[in-house]
Amino acid sequence: MINRLDESVKSGCPDYDRPRKRGQLIVTGVLIFLFALGMLIDEADFMGTSHTGVIRYLEVYSAFLPLLIYIVPFVIIVKKLGVEAGLSSRKLLGAAFCGAFISSALAAEINDGFDSLMKHLMGHAYSENWLGSFETGIAEELLKLATVAMLLYVWNSETLDQYIITGMCTGMGFQIEEDISYITQSGFKNVNDAFPMALDRISRSVGSHWAYAAMTAVGLYMIKRTTGKHHRMKGFGLILFVIVNHFLYDTPIGEINLVNVLLTVAVVLPVLISLDEKRDRSSFHLFRGEGI
Repeated sequence: MINRLDESVKSGCPDYDRPRKRGQLIVTGVLIFLFALGMLIDEADFMGTSHTGVIRYLEVYSAFLPLLIYIVPFVIIVKKLGVEAGLSSRKLLGAAFCGAFISSALAAEINDGFDSLMKHLMGHAYSENWLGSFETGIAEELLKLATVAMLLYVWNSETLDQYIITGMCTGMGFQIEEDISYITQSGFKNVNDAFPMALDRISRSVGSHWAYAAMTAVGLYMIKRTTGKHHRMKGFGLILFVIVNHFLYDTPIGEINLVNVLLTVAVVLPVLISLDEKRDRSSFHLFRGEGI
């Protein structure tokens, strides 16, 4: 048995790698299936009614252009970070597309289904602003995290920066798809609302899904890559913190400007600290689980 194992290692195809490769193939198939399903679901976000004219489509779609205000800087920064982390542009783009057509699509279906179910069960007692926001925070963050986890598994990613950047790109894909859906829903009802909605989405882009997904990816890293139950609990706590932050952001409390800004700072600042880890590793020891 030992000789056979030694021979397999020498051949470059160790037996103990086969289950992992088989698992990666299965997860890749799941990602492709969910991606194709998500494309069918997300199609509605780009469509008007059956009688919508070409001019109206052009008017509404032109409101997508202002989104480049945050998309272009994000692409420039993440591409540079990806090179440093050993992530190709193909992987970064793949993560963004998976965020848009897997996480966002499934989250929209779950959110709509939950709202319909609760309205049927609770009637007027159901509060979309509170109970609905709580469900949204859980569903969206866990779906993004699951997508990130599958991508990291398929790519054999192991470093903290790879976890964070994959989370950022997945969250940004989710964010762009969500912004497009808001613009089209508003624009096809009243074309004059398309650009104001785009500007509103831009104002909310600073601490949105890209930052949430990046932080839950850090939590996943702590759970998977650090040792000790105490450190893993911190990882779960970080994921819970993001869910609570998202919940509060979506409630009427989040509409208060000061609270909105504080919630944004609370999730963006740790991301910036983590991205600065290579230049100052000591500043990130809390997330590493080192020296605590």
